[in-house]
Amino acid sequence: MDRASKESFVSKVKESIEASPGALFLDYTGMTVNDINAVRRKFQEAGITYQVVKNTLMARACADTPYAGISQLLKGSPTGVVLGGEDAVSAAKLTFELLKDYEALKVKGGILDDAALDAKQAEALSKMPSRAELQAKIVGQALSPGANLAGQLKGPGGRILGAIEKLAEMKENG
Repeated sequence: MDRASKESFVSKVKESIEASPGALFLDYTGMTVNDINAVRRKFQEAGITYQVVKNTLMARACADTPYAGISQLLKGSPTGVVLGGEDAVSAAKLTFELLKDYEALKVKGGILDDAALDAKQAEALSKMPSRAELQAKIVGQALSPGANLAGQLKGPGGRILGAIEKLAEMKENG
């Protein structure tokens, strides 16, 4: 890669990171090409971007940003970068699910809301509820008072109806 290509690549990576709600950095040392391709496909199916970036270029992309400290995690082999689609938590959840299937895959760290994350913080992120889960909880909580009210209104009416039926039965029998 010549200098102009590297500068262009670095600016594209920087824009991608800034546009994404979060990013995770992976060490894929020891994985086979087939395993890496399978991981890439699983990310792609979930609408999550995965690309391999040379550490020096990633460090340049992160320089002069609030998360510039992440460059200390960029050591060893080139880094696999997971860019979180619409939801950083979903990307983290999928990443940590893949860690179970591919033992050689490891999380170096990540970025969330302009802050650098270490591997433990990235794992904690994966255990949080995703955006869809939070939306479902909010909708459920919004609908529950109406369901409770309907149940409470229906309850006394049902008891009154039962009492009327019992009275009608007693008059018929008695």
